[in-house]
Amino acid sequence: MTLSETSNLSQERRERAFQEAVSFGTFIEQAQVNQQALAANFEAYAPDERQLDFLNELQEPVDVLVLAHDWCGDVVANLPLFGKIAERTDKLRLHILNRDPDNQDIADLYKHADGRNHIPTYVFFDGSGQELGVFIERPAEISALLGQWIANFWTDHPELEGRGKPISSLEEAERKELLHFLKLRRTEVIGQEQNAILREIQSIISR
Repeated sequence: MTLSETSNLSQERRERAFQEAVSFGTFIEQAQVNQQALAANFEAYAPDERQLDFLNELQEPVDVLVLAHDWCGDVVANLPLFGKIAERTDKLRLHILNRDPDNQDIADLYKHADGRNHIPTYVFFDGSGQELGVFIERPAEISALLGQWIANFWTDHPELEGRGKPISSLEEAERKELLHFLKLRRTEVIGQEQNAILREIQSIISR
């Protein structure tokens, strides 16, 4: 999901966030839940040079403030692409913070259409600190696929209870099985997610 708004974050708060943030490499090193999956997805993403031309042509780097947690499936799925882009170009600088407990104030400035904040949240700034745009959670086409996959999971497992419930409300066994199923499906469309996110980044930067 992409949002385009005037700057919500004060200069003072942005500068403090940048000072407290970590790089993608450090984020992986400190990961306690999905370190291997983050590293594997980083290796799996392979944008070609033509897809990165719009970044390489920039006059100055773009700063991206990222709110994340390594337990989040969407973080595991797409933050590695941002890490790969940052490695392959010198035009994307990542500043990664855990949302909880100390950065909810930032998260609440960039709420999803459902009225809640979500992770990952990516806030883009140009060299002067002007906010360029926000990308939240995942591309719309991946959200549509997730809905299909969840429906397929419950159709394939009529013996399980919980159909129609939010994932967070499921019993632990059902939740783990569903999340494992979704993780496998997500890896099958990593190329599609890569292309969709690159389009989102280009749209934000080119405004």
